[in-house]
Amino acid sequence: MTDEILALCDIRRSLKKRKKESEGSKQYRETNVKVKRSIKEATEKWIEYQCEDIENSLKYNNCNKAYKIVKELTDTKQARAITIESKEGKCLTQEKEILERWTDSALSYIHMWPQIKTQMCWTCLHHQAMPGTVF
Repeated sequence: MTDEILALCDIRRSLKKRKKESEGSKQYRETNVKVKRSIKEATEKWIEYQCEDIENSLKYNNCNKAYKIVKELTDTKQARAITIESKEGKCLTQEKEILERWTDSALSYIHMWPQIKTQMCWTCLHHQAMPGTVF
């Protein structure tokens, strides 16, 4: 995404608020078409650049680089969003907040461990007392 496309996106975002007006709706549609067209053109240029880079790598016997580029372009793995909920149910996205939440959660389980361990022992004793029980 170029700076020009990002600027168009900002304009489109501001026009979206005036979309209910007849003139605002027309401007929004025109800007939206420009944004989509610009994104499509930028994507095509980027793909062409990647193809040229692969061809040049193969031309100069740099198969490792060509393979790496092809692998990056064809990789189908989806990136997972790293978010968890706070105690209040708020979605946390910042790495620092997530680490603090994991720390709090882990500490609460550590403090609960004696209770969990006792319950596990009673459960095991109960199952051992009942022959033929599979767990």
